[in-house]
Amino acid sequence: MAFNDLFIEYPNRNAELRSLAKQFLEFGRTVAAEESAALNTGLNEHALTRQRSYIEHATKMVEAFNESPVPDSPATHPVDLPIDFTEQYTTFVEDVNGNEIPLNESTQLLQEQWMFLAVGLAKSQSAAISGSLLEFDYNRAVNNIGVITKLLDELEERPTLDLPETSEPGAKQTTRTRGRK
Repeated sequence: MAFNDLFIEYPNRNAELRSLAKQFLEFGRTVAAEESAALNTGLNEHALTRQRSYIEHATKMVEAFNESPVPDSPATHPVDLPIDFTEQYTTFVEDVNGNEIPLNESTQLLQEQWMFLAVGLAKSQSAAISGSLLEFDYNRAVNNIGVITKLLDELEERPTLDLPETSEPGAKQTTRTRGRK
């Protein structure tokens, strides 16, 4: 499955799960708007701080959601609450002057990991119940948050590279697509 194939509408019956998945989608969407997306690699300190706040929020929300009892709502369940992920992420490849810039693989990877977390919830078995998370869906969400946390830790450890030959305004971009055609 290609990454762009994830941007669809997912069936869902769980209002809280829909809200959480859509927040995670937005956390990934903001990465493209970061100043850091114009860098060759890495994230600046403000982007790292912002992403850390998203991780903290995501962790608290998943924990709270998991601790919620499954609602008993026979009069209103099942209800159709689709999760609309049809608007694709915009990848930052052009500066404000319209010049092509190199793709920042770090911000792209971060976007992808947030999307995987969002889709993991959207496609989970918990999407079929009226509320809360089933144990394996909770464990998967916690694991995926851990993957994003580890990625941020690694990005924080690595310095932003100085690559003047490829970051020159108007420089022709060569895009590597990590296995995609």
